[in-house]
Amino acid sequence: MKNYLLLCGGVGGAKLALGFKNSIDPKKLTIAVNTGDDFTHYGLKICPDLDTVMYTLAGESDTSKGWGRKDESWNMLSALSEMGGETWFQLGDKDLATHIQRTYLINNGQSLTQATQTLCESFNLPKNIFPMSNQPVETYIQTKNRLLSFQEYFVKLKCEPPVADFVFKGLDKASFNEDLDLSTYDEIIICPSNPYVSINPMLQLSSLKNYLHDYSEKVTVISPIVNAQSLKGPTAKMMQELGQEVGVKTIAKFYKSYSKRIFIDSSDLDESNKLNDLGYEVHIADLIMNTIDNKNALAEAIIHELESK
Repeated sequence: MKNYLLLCGGVGGAKLALGFKNSIDPKKLTIAVNTGDDFTHYGLKICPDLDTVMYTLAGESDTSKGWGRKDESWNMLSALSEMGGETWFQLGDKDLATHIQRTYLINNGQSLTQATQTLCESFNLPKNIFPMSNQPVETYIQTKNRLLSFQEYFVKLKCEPPVADFVFKGLDKASFNEDLDLSTYDEIIICPSNPYVSINPMLQLSSLKNYLHDYSEKVTVISPIVNAQSLKGPTAKMMQELGQEVGVKTIAKFYKSYSKRIFIDSSDLDESNKLNDLGYEVHIADLIMNTIDNKNALAEAIIHELESK
């Protein structure tokens, strides 16, 4: 079997990553996760996408919310509220333990990769989940009036301000994770995550960007847009605010420099010819992953196509 690298954001990417985890030998799977929305809150290193992937693969995620841990309690947040502290970023008690442990490990000399693998071990997961970089890259949202940190835009303001552009700080000192040798992967999957704020921070890392450009035949895109709607999150809203058509063609154009293959949902079958005209090899699958069977079936469909080529 081939070696697979998944480029992954939060909820949508985590769902597909779980399908892959259930479908192939973990030694054949590596998951590189966006860290552009990482931030420090109350002195703690918080990595929302890494945690979502880790919790999802460990069976610990709160599927009703789409974030955080299942069977969570909120004693710390309640006590903090009583003290007049900031509670806009909701930290459950079990989730808080993850951030405390990660911060402790990093403060004691571990890299973000090492801390992530230590956390994976504590959740009985294979050590195949990696941050996109060990150096900080921060995603900012440019609105009409001001520049917002990602978490301020996404959580505090609930994605309400119209988006004008995206800014990524720290790129001059950051590189794609040095523990991952891109040449060892036969196939690279761009998960159905938000292209602007989940995948684009990775694409801004020059070594990854150049590799995908040079070896685009290895790269497969899984559309996060189905029937002109986002699978999860504000992707469609962002497209509209940027003056772009909400549809799989916009996704295909976004990744055109990096990929020659795309999976779209059966509801978008009529768009196939447009994507062929852009130079894509188009595959049809059911992209809605609302059950474990759906997640596994999509992963298996992708693997079947890529193993046979």
